[in-house]
Amino acid sequence: MDPGKVLVVLHRPQSAENLGAAARAMKNFGLSRLVVVEPAAWSGAPRTGEAATAREDVLARARRTARRAADVLDAAELRADLRAALGPAVWACGTSSRAIEGRPRLDPRALAAEVARRGTAGEVALGFGEERRGLSDAELDLCQAVCTIPTASAYDSMNLAHAVAVVCYELAMASGGLGDAPPPEPPARHETLEALWDRTRALLSAVGYLNPQSPERVLAELRRVLARAEPTQREAELLAAAVRALERVVRERGP
Repeated sequence: MDPGKVLVVLHRPQSAENLGAAARAMKNFGLSRLVVVEPAAWSGAPRTGEAATAREDVLARARRTARRAADVLDAAELRADLRAALGPAVWACGTSSRAIEGRPRLDPRALAAEVARRGTAGEVALGFGEERRGLSDAELDLCQAVCTIPTASAYDSMNLAHAVAVVCYELAMASGGLGDAPPPEPPARHETLEALWDRTRALLSAVGYLNPQSPERVLAELRRVLARAEPTQREAELLAAAVRALERVVRERGP
């Protein structure tokens, strides 16, 4: 999935802090295409005397919350309505806590898989409604699908920025994770594990732990424990080094 083809559309956000936090969540998970449908309040007077317009005032406060994701805000595309915001997309999904009859209903993981599939044909848009009421039925009619984030029934309304973070995380995971994540350590080689077991068997026999009549029974159980742990090569080498240290102590103490 190409993150550059994903448009995160915020429909008339009311809170500068939510706007900044949404931009921060996007950058956390490798997304950068932010589209904002301007609220009516942005055309009014600024909240503080530090800005010439209300829009400038909101964006300045949002940048403080966004911190190092201010570049996402600076590059945001501003649109007059949702129809214009969704215009470039070949497929759009709106978010809502409500079930919409006759419309595919996806959870965030299923949405991420669908975005990966649809993104091969062009840009896709993910719409998030304003904090107080979300997206209306008419606004959701502009989308081909609806995404609902499962929540506890006692409180099913999510904060806007939190919802953006959940969806962006699933998109990042569906695309194979983030490129700067550390690579996994290599698993233990078979020869290392077998050498470990040979030394372990000898050590446990020397200290009288194993039943001479059936030593393999206990060793088989210990093997299963280690198999479930799936040690890395380094971990297996550490265990082998520990067994060697115990061997030296046993030899020094003698029979």
